[in-house]
Amino acid sequence: MKQLIIRFTNFRIFAAVLLIMALAAPMADAGKVQLPEGKEIKVRFDPKMKISSGKLEKGVPLQIYLVEPIEIAGVVLVPKDAPGTAVVADVKKAGKPGKPGIIKIEFTELEPTGDFKSPENEKIKLGGTIEKKGGGKKLLSYLLIFGLFIKGGEGTIDPNGVYTATVKEGIILEN
Repeated sequence: MKQLIIRFTNFRIFAAVLLIMALAAPMADAGKVQLPEGKEIKVRFDPKMKISSGKLEKGVPLQIYLVEPIEIAGVVLVPKDAPGTAVVADVKKAGKPGKPGIIKIEFTELEPTGDFKSPENEKIKLGGTIEKKGGGKKLLSYLLIFGLFIKGGEGTIDPNGVYTATVKEGIILEN
């Protein structure tokens, strides 16, 4: 009976080791790592940019940069400051009488720079949006005689802000 218990204990230890190895396999498989769908990342814009509904048109691409490196199990897959792209998804300029402007930005992709690349040089597809509405001045426009000539505020996005995007589709990266 004692030998049976020892064998069962050894089997449990062996099974635990196999499980740990199986979980670590994505890291050990020839330098391949899965970047999972839904992983949140932090991005920023170039601080010199003016992101305003009064200045941009729908479809205009905007440069973004990774704020923090993307890491999986302590391994840096994509380093800080890796470039990416966002696009102006919708824009409405401010108008009269007191109508506010609106701008909506969608994150689209990130360049995997550093040691890890996608097998076919694909970019990491991103999801997430930012939408800002300018200040409306309709009440003021109705109260004043010349109110019909008062324009609302433009929608602006702070280029110095840090924004959250997500990995839209899981991707395998290799080194």
